[in-house]
Amino acid sequence: MRCLISTIIRNRGPHVPTWCDQLVLLAKHNPDIKFYLSVFENDSEDNTKQVLRLVEKKFQNHFEAVKVTTSDLGWPYFGSIKAEERVRYLAEARNKTLDQMHTLYDLALFDKIVCVEPDILYSPEQISSLLHSDLDIASGYSILPHGFGVPDWIYDSWATRVNPDDSEYRGPKVSELPNLLAVASTFNCFCVYKALPFAEGLRFSGVNPRTLTWDCDTTNICFAFADSGYENIGMYNIPVLHKLS
Repeated sequence: MRCLISTIIRNRGPHVPTWCDQLVLLAKHNPDIKFYLSVFENDSEDNTKQVLRLVEKKFQNHFEAVKVTTSDLGWPYFGSIKAEERVRYLAEARNKTLDQMHTLYDLALFDKIVCVEPDILYSPEQISSLLHSDLDIASGYSILPHGFGVPDWIYDSWATRVNPDDSEYRGPKVSELPNLLAVASTFNCFCVYKALPFAEGLRFSGVNPRTLTWDCDTTNICFAFADSGYENIGMYNIPVLHKLS
């Protein structure tokens, strides 16, 4: 199996070493998988660019290929808010990780595309089961540190929708999640996609393909998958902690 890890990053310098170490552990835990890494960074005002270059060499012995792009594009910075301009930039950044690797390899080479956010904590052993899932899109569930956010509720509530007509997550509490919850869309900071739909041309977008209005970019790609016949999407009972930045 070949997996392409995709990470977009901005102003996350303190988190980069842990992000790197976890991915190396993920590769070590899955010696049967060939890993590739594509990173797109833009407009960081902290030390993200410098730290990325420092850790880049750590991947060389564990990944088949590593492509890291740092750039200054003058894009505005957004927090975790619902905004049309934000989702447009996020989609463009995610697509850059795919397209820059596509200059080196045909995306059809890969079995899975794995989006991994830079500021999360997870168990490489637990999360590895997502890589072997037969679903078209598979994720864990994301939570915030204890004492932050809504208790017993997932963090990525905008991108996660049990029913396609929902505007946000309206599923079970975290404490009541089944081993696998069928959903219409998910992301949750660590999300595994079958690569074939991307090789066939699907890309992230800020526009919902069903309503043709702006929506969460990671919801939109799930709907695009489903509309193309890749409709088996699920959220596993595997925790992903989103650290506070």
